[in-house]
Amino acid sequence: GVFGVSLVTHAHFLLQTDSTPTPPAAQDRANPVAQYDLVEFSFRLPTTYDNPYDPTVIEVSGEFRPPEGEPLIVPGFFMHPYRDTCVMNCTVERLAASGQALWHVRFTPDQIGEWEYTIQASESGSHQVIQQGSFEVIASDQPGFVRTSPNGHYFAFDNTVSYFPIGENLAWSWADGGGIYAYERWLDSLSAAGANYARLNVDVPWFIGLDWPGPVGNYDAAQEAAWRMDRILELAQERGIYLQVTLIWNQGFTDYSEPPVTIPAEVPRPPTQADWQDSPYNSANGGPLDGPAALFTDPTSTTLLQQRLRYVVARWGYSPHVFAWEVVDEIDNMMGYTALRASPWLKELTAYLREVDPYDHLITAGAQDPAAAVWNLAPLDFAQVQYYPPQSAETPVDEVAGSLDVLSQAWVRPTIPMLLTEFSLNPWYEPVGDDPTGVHIRGTTWAAVMAGAAGGAMPWWWDTYIDRESLYNVLTPLALFTRDIPWSSSNLQPIPVELFSAHPVEYEPVRFGDFDRAFPSQSPPDTVYRLTADGALPSMRQMSAYLYGQFNPERSRPQTFVIAPPVDTELRILVQSVSSTAPAVLQIIVDGAEAARVDFSADSVDTLITLPISAGEHTLVLDNLGQDWLQLGYIELAEYRAPLRALALADRELGIAVAWVDHREYTWHSVTSGVIPDSLTFSLRLPEMPVGRYRVTFWDTATGNVIGEENITLDELSEGVLQIDLLPITAQLAVRAFRVAGPEVMPASAFTDFATRTPEVTLTATPTDTAVPVMTDTPTATETVTQTATVTRTPSPTRTRTPRPSSTPMATISPSDTVTNTRTSMPSRTPSPAATDTPLPSRTPTRTPPPTTAPAPSPTARPNPLETVVVE
Repeated sequence: GVFGVSLVTHAHFLLQTDSTPTPPAAQDRANPVAQYDLVEFSFRLPTTYDNPYDPTVIEVSGEFRPPEGEPLIVPGFFMHPYRDTCVMNCTVERLAASGQALWHVRFTPDQIGEWEYTIQASESGSHQVIQQGSFEVIASDQPGFVRTSPNGHYFAFDNTVSYFPIGENLAWSWADGGGIYAYERWLDSLSAAGANYARLNVDVPWFIGLDWPGPVGNYDAAQEAAWRMDRILELAQERGIYLQVTLIWNQGFTDYSEPPVTIPAEVPRPPTQADWQDSPYNSANGGPLDGPAALFTDPTSTTLLQQRLRYVVARWGYSPHVFAWEVVDEIDNMMGYTALRASPWLKELTAYLREVDPYDHLITAGAQDPAAAVWNLAPLDFAQVQYYPPQSAETPVDEVAGSLDVLSQAWVRPTIPMLLTEFSLNPWYEPVGDDPTGVHIRGTTWAAVMAGAAGGAMPWWWDTYIDRESLYNVLTPLALFTRDIPWSSSNLQPIPVELFSAHPVEYEPVRFGDFDRAFPSQSPPDTVYRLTADGALPSMRQMSAYLYGQFNPERSRPQTFVIAPPVDTELRILVQSVSSTAPAVLQIIVDGAEAARVDFSADSVDTLITLPISAGEHTLVLDNLGQDWLQLGYIELAEYRAPLRALALADRELGIAVAWVDHREYTWHSVTSGVIPDSLTFSLRLPEMPVGRYRVTFWDTATGNVIGEENITLDELSEGVLQIDLLPITAQLAVRAFRVAGPEVMPASAFTDFATRTPEVTLTATPTDTAVPVMTDTPTATETVTQTATVTRTPSPTRTRTPRPSSTPMATISPSDTVTNTRTSMPSRTPSPAATDTPLPSRTPTRTPPPTTAPAPSPTARPNPLETVVVE
């Protein structure tokens, strides 16, 4: 067998020179094939070819006819066999040729029952049958290939079991780094930690790269590299790891730039400076392209890339442990990239990949910057983002907030799953000195999950950081926490949550104003800016600071924001300036109803509008109903960020909720500096949950241990608010709340008794908080709670809470009412040259409207105070 699985046949069948087809083989019922096992055929052809990898010269394929449904066409491939000859004290593989080069067809059946097959070769328009026959497939316990789940947000196997990827990048190895033996160690460590995902690149010159040895399109010199991928797939299958395979490396089509920092020399590294100058596609190296930008339009290069994709699918596509094909890793980093130029190119490659892949693996593409244009280039199965924080020696960045920012931008495509597939504190070298214990990995990974990503975040620097510092167990708690959550069958969505404390708490304000201030910039259509309950700010760089009026209908677009203040607060909007030509009218809409309308005279400046906003999630829309533009200075919420951050997902029909609570002062920087945050005690409120009895478990994110449990009954008097009193927090805490009694509860099979379960993963304990509060509520007679050994909490009773006093209602100003600002402009303000825009075509004015005027650059300080408009 190959890779230790059953085969129908692995004999050699010779294509007769008289072209007489080989008679059908007898069905082998004595050796049936298990569903999702590999069936491999290998054989010789009587003719040799200068380039047997070119399907326009010779094309081998297999047709497999299932018991039900359409036949599957599987491409064949030519392979030089290799084997590792190192047997003792091996630090890297020592490969040697092993036998004759043969043709192969690899196939994985997904249905049980009798399959029929035909192996054939096509050359110069003629078709030769190599072998025909049938085989029996029996059921197995293998889950199958990974698909997008029915709910559209997560992943599931063919057998409908959820696949929730947790792991890291394992992009490559190299000879001095241990070669294939390094992969064996990495995959062993990932599996032992409970992870199930890795991302690797098969287009680099120092490890696995089909075209890099050259000449482009001929893979004879790449057969050793291809053997490495064969072996990695074998290792991944044995260890339950699923691979995201990057097919085109962006750096092969751009120029390498030296990092702006000094890279530590004591750490061995592969020659990652390879770039376009070394590429086999470069005409200077015998390739078809005079420059890398021509890749997007050159048909010869597209054909060569399609040939590579076909070989990849033929040799490795059989494996269900290929989670997804990543066509290109950073398309926006390739020289000459524009969305208009790249879209046809990516669509053509994606369509071809779907055509030749009979297994319908998931397909994605990567980008350096989170841009909606990239995800709209081609029909992808899921979006992916990456995050490297800006480097600042003065102020350590909040990498959790930054990752939430890029994830929030990915929600412009809410109909497909999304993953954070690459991140680190440092884009140039491993952050061993900054964060030796991997605190930023824990925070980013948990935050990504609770922000709605379809899996954990995938860290970079797998070899010189995670493996070197033995940080694999940072992934284990999340793997344990997420393992039994019904990701694919539920409808888990990010929800706003409320944190409150019996003690006085200061909430920090949040302000966003990084708008595009170039005049006359234009905001993109149909964009929603989501400010998470945690206070992570989305990027506003694409939003124009200008709300245009009737004189500029083609630019007049309302701007929409989703906010979720944890407490009643105040919305503040600074209108920095108004056109000197004509007045403007700011309309503020909250949850579909007009909350305020403010009239501005021409040339108004520095007007601050304040408006009360109640706690909870709201949709805020700003529009200009006046004649000419107004310029926004900033938008601020006075009380928003709590000392803790909390993110949560919930299915409000089934009654499932998961949450992650993080102490804001527990950061990689504070841990490295030896700072211990003060313990904080809060309660968590999850709104709009269905009535019933909930089993709540508290998890230590450092160890994966369940450190507390309680039952909470949510009745009609609770108004749908599930209140959970948290353990004291100095670092992080995760919470799971499953409704176990009540109407339409989730099935018992979906819930695991974590109090009695023995963990399957060996953990290295990490110090945790030991202070545990004692609840003084008197338990009801009908409710029992099983406590863990580390918990001293008493059982929680059926809670009958007094509803929280409602917030002060917002003043609603009818369209006929106005708040008028009559303040004139500063005398010293000098307008910029005017710009003329076309008025509304349907409007027939009695006179030609004056041209709209561009604003003057904003001074750093203004001598006059703000004019404040307060909406009660």
